[in-house]
Amino acid sequence: MLIDEEVSESIMAPIDGGVGVNGREDEGAAAELLRDIRLKRKERVRAEQAIALDEDDAGAAEGVDTWEDIGEAAIRYLSECGKDLEPMAILIEAAARDEKPPQSLAAAMSLLADMVETYWEQGLYPPADEDEADGVEARFMPLSGLSGGSNDREGALILPVRNMVLLKVGNETLRYADKVMVDAASQVQAGDADAKAARAEARQAAYDRFERLVTVAGRKGVEPTLEAIAKAETEWRRAVEFIIKRASPYMPAASRLTGELEGIREWLSGLAKRLPAEEDKAEAGGDSAGSASDGDTSTSSGSAEGGGGKGFVAGKIDSREDALRAVNAAADYFARREPHSPVGKALREIDRRARMGLQELIAELIPAADARTEFYWRSGIRPPADEAPAETKSGDDWD
Repeated sequence: MLIDEEVSESIMAPIDGGVGVNGREDEGAAAELLRDIRLKRKERVRAEQAIALDEDDAGAAEGVDTWEDIGEAAIRYLSECGKDLEPMAILIEAAARDEKPPQSLAAAMSLLADMVETYWEQGLYPPADEDEADGVEARFMPLSGLSGGSNDREGALILPVRNMVLLKVGNETLRYADKVMVDAASQVQAGDADAKAARAEARQAAYDRFERLVTVAGRKGVEPTLEAIAKAETEWRRAVEFIIKRASPYMPAASRLTGELEGIREWLSGLAKRLPAEEDKAEAGGDSAGSASDGDTSTSSGSAEGGGGKGFVAGKIDSREDALRAVNAAADYFARREPHSPVGKALREIDRRARMGLQELIAELIPAADARTEFYWRSGIRPPADEAPAETKSGDDWD
């Protein structure tokens, strides 16, 4: 990783007892290094944009420094020249493209928050613009650039964060950008019914792939990434809130990046909730079930915990909850042993719907409000209060 404990200590150490020099005014090595970092970052971003527009244009990156090179130059500046949010922001950009981006980003955000809290009052660079009434904004402008301002332009860190590899399973990867793209495509209203159905089918296929990758990775694969994303979000908020308290009423434009990190965390957390609560025990239960699979597992007296939860004993079903635990335990088995099979997902879906309330289930099965209203009327089932027509909400037509 770009930022380890030694690097963090080096960057946080004072320079000549304080924040060092301002590379924008210095005429020596600091100014030269800052200009070099800016130039190399610009060249790298342009190369990435060229490749994004034309995937065959691999030559666009030839002779251009890597993000690792740029990040190391930023580390050198922060350690030897000056404590400055501009090279710190560039280091954060490099961290988001590192070998383990969630963990590297978390380390970079933690370093950012520590730097802001330690050196803000000492004159952390860039300096305020004394010629402007809102000159304090110049001090945190690099952070606003990461997130994006009030206009429609996204900040420099939004796309890199979306494109971070969250999980890697074999040759497949899980990225938040995949979800963003498929959601955007599914919301397009243009086209006939077949086109809309095709988009819905593509969205479901993508979501099935997301769930499969998370299932194969398991909690041991997902939780470190989830913890890193949560830490990155927390540390980013810490840095921003510290600045707001001292620069109010002025503040960094930080909400877009905050929302992006929050969105990744919530999405990944939602996928992880479907995993067994205790994977180690699930594996043990799976091995036991596997040894009995040659015979009739329904008569086994061994424990089959996993996602089925504590207390479930195979072959003993005395309640609805026991039955659902059995379904969930079977789903866990297929998810572990046959991750490419649709059986595990189908069983999980059965368990999920069986735990839904009637009205919630009907709303999911019949998403169109008009069709749902007709169903309630024809079936004689009382609709929820917020769906009953106003003129008949209290009448006998719904009884």
